[in-house]
Amino acid sequence: MAKHVLNSGGDDFDFELIGISTPENQYSIISLINSALSIDLSLSDNIPFNLKDGKLFYFSLFNYTNDELGLEYFFISNKSNLENDTSPDLGSGGLFADMKVQESTRLVKELPRTDYFLILKGEELHMFRYKILDILKTIDEIVQVQKIEPAELPSRMNLVF
Repeated sequence: MAKHVLNSGGDDFDFELIGISTPENQYSIISLINSALSIDLSLSDNIPFNLKDGKLFYFSLFNYTNDELGLEYFFISNKSNLENDTSPDLGSGGLFADMKVQESTRLVKELPRTDYFLILKGEELHMFRYKILDILKTIDEIVQVQKIEPAELPSRMNLVF
């Protein structure tokens, strides 16, 4: 499994973090972002996180590298999308005894209304970050786009993968 490190240590974050709120599923919004930015985000890994009561949750990581512009794009859902099946402790013979409960959790709990994150890295990031934000704001299916300061997030270490 490839390991991607977005935070190299300390509070020196060398990436831009953009929060996206939308009712669309991740594949629909990725398609819209790919079209709007003329990129090709594709699934690169399923990142496991032990975030809740010792249970393992997975987050799909999509990425794209534009060598010509010197930019890397990473897209990840704030809500686990590969849900962890757990059997509830309901005793034997109950109404829901044979049912499995699917749980999910948030990658960054302090941003419950943020559905997805677009993470931008690169040497030329300062030249393109505002243009990318402006383009994302033109996508009708996106309700809100916001630049997020990762240093201010208590769960910022969840963005290291």
